[in-house]
Amino acid sequence: MKKIVLAVIGIISACLLSTIASSASFDCKKVETWVEKTVCANPKLSKLDDAMAQKYKQNLADTSDKDYKNNLIIDQRLWLKFQRNTCKDIECLIREYKEYIGEKAYYDWDSELSSSYLPDKIAFGDFSQTVEISTYNPDILGWDDAQDITNTVSIYSVAKKPDISVIEGDLIFTNFHSCVIESNVATWAKNHWVIYDNSQDKEAELRLYPAFHKGKAQLLLKDVDYQFGSGRCGVRGYFDGIVLEREAF
Repeated sequence: MKKIVLAVIGIISACLLSTIASSASFDCKKVETWVEKTVCANPKLSKLDDAMAQKYKQNLADTSDKDYKNNLIIDQRLWLKFQRNTCKDIECLIREYKEYIGEKAYYDWDSELSSSYLPDKIAFGDFSQTVEISTYNPDILGWDDAQDITNTVSIYSVAKKPDISVIEGDLIFTNFHSCVIESNVATWAKNHWVIYDNSQDKEAELRLYPAFHKGKAQLLLKDVDYQFGSGRCGVRGYFDGIVLEREAF
């Protein structure tokens, strides 16, 4: 009788594991990272991961434009590297997944984060990105040759406040339209810095995600609902998706 009970328990357990594994977007039998193991072990996260994958596939299917499809692929890789994979607890993962699939999931973090949730050294310093900028020449009614410019963002620590930083930046767009981030105070939200701007009709939020990407310390800028850049710099102030590389430690 005991053997039969154990066998039934084993079958039920296997079914449960199979259900969880099948609802994730990847093979739970081949997971290696903490994030992947956590997603597979948590039914809620596993379902959110499946919803994320379905939305991503649908977005790809909804367009025939090759450039747009390529941008979707790039954005997906950035989200995985900088947003999802930088989480260190379940609450952070739930937030990133819910926001990906269109469910707002804002949390009030504890005023004093534990040391494991505080930013490490790659979250501070000088970050830069060299890009080509085009300028319109009215004399020839066309565009001049592109020129190299450097976008910069600096994140400064605050004494005795490990979850607070001061952020400055200078970003340059088409026609050398410059947009400056002037000494904004940012708070740490477990895996990213966040700057709030309440000067507009809507609350604007700029997030800065530090992470090791392609073997280098980098910083991803995410402009929630595209309000931060447009409110400060107009339609040319497109912050979202900018990736800067950290300068030497």
